[in-house]
Amino acid sequence: MNLVPQILFSSTLAWSLPVEEIVPFAKASGIDGLEIWSEHVWHYRSDPQLIHKNNNFELNFTLHAPSWDLNIASLDQEIREASIARIFHSIELADRIGAGSITFHPGQATLPVLGTEYYEEILLESVDKIVQKAKQYGKTMSLELMEEKPKEFITSPTVLNHFIQSCHTALRTTFDVAHIKSSQDPVAAFAETARVDKIHLSDNLNTRLHVPLGTGIIDRESIHYFLTQVPLPIVIEGLDPSPSLDWWHINLYYVRKLFLPEEQEVFG
Repeated sequence: MNLVPQILFSSTLAWSLPVEEIVPFAKASGIDGLEIWSEHVWHYRSDPQLIHKNNNFELNFTLHAPSWDLNIASLDQEIREASIARIFHSIELADRIGAGSITFHPGQATLPVLGTEYYEEILLESVDKIVQKAKQYGKTMSLELMEEKPKEFITSPTVLNHFIQSCHTALRTTFDVAHIKSSQDPVAAFAETARVDKIHLSDNLNTRLHVPLGTGIIDRESIHYFLTQVPLPIVIEGLDPSPSLDWWHINLYYVRKLFLPEEQEVFG
């Protein structure tokens, strides 16, 4: 029996393992699924068919498209086209492993001085190509709300909602709790965000985003709201390269203590 409905872990919480080995580990952990990062699969040169076989339709898979070295809003057309091509590749990967929804990043402003509208026009063209490609495979693309930092320009529900009005109606959005400023209420920001099909959830420090739940400064009531009150896939995020999988265990313990308070298990 699964631990709780719609709780997924990011594959990058177990970066030291190839994805095909994370799948049985996730099943044993009692979570409902995995958000598999494309870079994770490609880094280990994992066989998508083996990932699919090891799952055997037991876990809910979503996919995170590559983003670390890409920019689909780049001023440079060749960089932009190469970034789109890699996301096309991730759509094909999603099809092979059995993932339905694919989160992707909106890219960054190469020269912010040119203004947000300039990059929104570029991004719109890129997003249209990506959504059309996903439709060929029966996949859903989900554009992520980003954090406020230099060169990011899709950083608030207002801006995101305005942008997606011009996009294909099939486009969904990913709401990332850690991307909301500490001075703002993430629950209120979520309520303002349109077309959300999944939540990314992690804690924050003042100097670092995406740390394990319960180890940062995000209000516990907000975390509990997303874990218990939102009928969407909740993807617990973070990147931990440790062989001991510390962040996986910390997050799992947090979730178990929330839903099974009588449990006395000690992680570590």
